[in-house]
Amino acid sequence: MRLRKPKAPKILKKKHILKRTLPLFGPYRWQLLLSMLFVSITGLCYSSMPMFTKHVVDVSIPNRDFGDALIVMIGFVGLMIVRMASWYAGQCFLLMIREQIIFSLRSSVFAQMQELCLRFHNRYSPGYLYDRTLGGASTSVGMFLSMFFNNIVTYGVVLSFSVFFCIALSPVMTAILFTMSLSYVFAAKHFRKQIHKVTKAFNLESNEFAGMLTDLLRGVKTIKAFAMEQRVVEDFNSRLWPLQMKSLDVNKETMRLNFVSEGLGYFISTAVILLGSYMVIYHKMPLGTLVAFVSYQGMITGMLMQLSTVAGTYGSAIAGLEQIYEVLDEEPTVVESPNAVAPESPKGRITFEHVYFSYEEDKPVVSGMSVDIPPGQSVALVGPSGGGKSTFANLLLRLYDPDSGVIKLDGKDICELSLTDYRSLFGVVLQEPFLFNETIYDNLQAVKPDATDEEMRDALTRAQAWEFVENLSGGWHFKVGEGGSQLSGGQRQRIALARCILTDPKIMVLDEATSALDNQSEALVQTALEEMMHKRTVIVIAHRLSTVRNVDRILVLQKGRIVQDGTFDQLCREPGVFRDLHMLTLRGTEPAGEEC
Repeated sequence: MRLRKPKAPKILKKKHILKRTLPLFGPYRWQLLLSMLFVSITGLCYSSMPMFTKHVVDVSIPNRDFGDALIVMIGFVGLMIVRMASWYAGQCFLLMIREQIIFSLRSSVFAQMQELCLRFHNRYSPGYLYDRTLGGASTSVGMFLSMFFNNIVTYGVVLSFSVFFCIALSPVMTAILFTMSLSYVFAAKHFRKQIHKVTKAFNLESNEFAGMLTDLLRGVKTIKAFAMEQRVVEDFNSRLWPLQMKSLDVNKETMRLNFVSEGLGYFISTAVILLGSYMVIYHKMPLGTLVAFVSYQGMITGMLMQLSTVAGTYGSAIAGLEQIYEVLDEEPTVVESPNAVAPESPKGRITFEHVYFSYEEDKPVVSGMSVDIPPGQSVALVGPSGGGKSTFANLLLRLYDPDSGVIKLDGKDICELSLTDYRSLFGVVLQEPFLFNETIYDNLQAVKPDATDEEMRDALTRAQAWEFVENLSGGWHFKVGEGGSQLSGGQRQRIALARCILTDPKIMVLDEATSALDNQSEALVQTALEEMMHKRTVIVIAHRLSTVRNVDRILVLQKGRIVQDGTFDQLCREPGVFRDLHMLTLRGTEPAGEEC
């Protein structure tokens, strides 16, 4: 088989982005229709406001009929109550739709990131991915949807009714007002391109900055240990200021659009008042008609100004959607076969047949590796750094697929097995285990949700962890912090061992699982591990030769190849890489816990 290299992200056009986004509204068509009904009622009520003023000016005041004015204004208040109630109901529906769409986008992106293999995740830091997909990108989309529902929809309906009333009042003045208002359209179109350009540049810089900041916050211990605080602050500031300037560019472009829109509004108001005055003086147009028309003109131009500012938010939303769809369009390089099946009665036989693999093109890490590991055998992988030990485990767990060659479980290509069922056969303990920022209890239940308290307590006891867990504040309900930061390295490793024991795996992968333990705890845990290793296939990635004396078999890896294969005693007797490493250990030149 050949590895499918990840494709470069496609350049998405706005039409394509909008075409993909519109179907998100499909499941909520009835809520949209109902909300449109309420918005229409709101628009009708709002746009009829100047007509009440016109009646009072043209009828009630000339006839000196205060009772008529009172009745008209009571009707006005009643209509405004209807308007406010319908506006509230419509907004409740619209905002719920917005939240559901944002939820759908975020959920899809997160699910996609779980599907994407380590090749993708190794390209970006967690902070970069968060800001690019679930942070700034989706926030900008949410802001646009809010403005769309609150401004575009509502104002669009109000404008429609307002234009109808304007035509009824004066077709000539309406035609002039409509012609002059087209300037808003041209202004918005002109500035929208530039706003999208500067927003996209800002988002990209913001993504990279978020990744850098996350890295610095995680490395605070190293920063303090090497007294790097001042240098880190200077570097932070040197990256932050350009980001602030890009944010300023976005705001400046939006302000320019607002400035032009406001100036056009003043110009149109002046023209309408002068034309209306001429009509009243020379063509005997009722004064109330002028007052109402000026009100409509202010209403229309004000709303057009608001709508023109949507261009800035629209540009940000398009840039955000573009980033989201880039992730959704990523193709995972580790994919499940359409005909994948669950392993049947797995025994644990592992076979590598002429496996080649490289993280980067033309830089092989595994070169033609072939090995057969019988069921129930414990095998240690040793060798110099960069020899391919961790890559062997990554390929076995199908975190990557080989460029060529086949990996088999009990004679069946693992690419033909269900990923979830296949990986559930493994128990993994890493040299630097990761714990979720939850309680110890939650971390154990995460790998086996149906585990009983007795099973979890037994797993902690066998991992030599129950004693220290009991003494923690809250016991196993103690929250371990990000990555397990509230525990010592040895405590984290014992919790990870308990997690592995709890799953009762068919195959175990241990990456120097006792390296962070003191001698006494290591001896106890080693006993527990040897008990677990009985009748299981076990792969031990060994960085210290002292940890592999009791395994059934040792594979020595160098430059992606198996250069030696045998027991501890056999390899100590024959010349080669293993004996050289062992002699270094005997001389005391191999630091404990470091790569062999």
